[in-house]
Amino acid sequence: MRAIATLSLILSVPAALHARQQQDDGVVLQFQRAADSYAFQHRQTERRGAPPAALVEGAFFTPQVAAALRDRLRAAGCTNAAGQEFVVPPVNSSSEATSSPQPCMIAALPKLPPELEYRVAGVALILADAHLHIVVDVLHAAFPRNDH
Repeated sequence: MRAIATLSLILSVPAALHARQQQDDGVVLQFQRAADSYAFQHRQTERRGAPPAALVEGAFFTPQVAAALRDRLRAAGCTNAAGQEFVVPPVNSSSEATSSPQPCMIAALPKLPPELEYRVAGVALILADAHLHIVVDVLHAAFPRNDH
């Protein structure tokens, strides 16, 4: 009887991991749609010469998106132990991946429209408007603290 219970548990773990991955992919897709929507609004606002809309922290990095991105960054082994500040080069950038202290971030983070970029400050991941030079959202504790 124990062998059957153990076998059942072993077989259910991959299925649970697969379901979690699909859920994370859906959450990340929602994040990418929100980023694309922001970029569209950015272009419309820019054409009209109007000021940008007010931003609310957590509008992009919802609790579900935050958890999924933290999991992706940790699974890829991304850290910012030195507390450095830098811009994560875009996926299609001509910049070499080695120009970023953490090339794994390029692979772990969802692609953004050209109006947005990721920045890292300490243990926070920042979503910034690359043209307006404003912070769009902040993902606190994106990277593990290194208190050594």
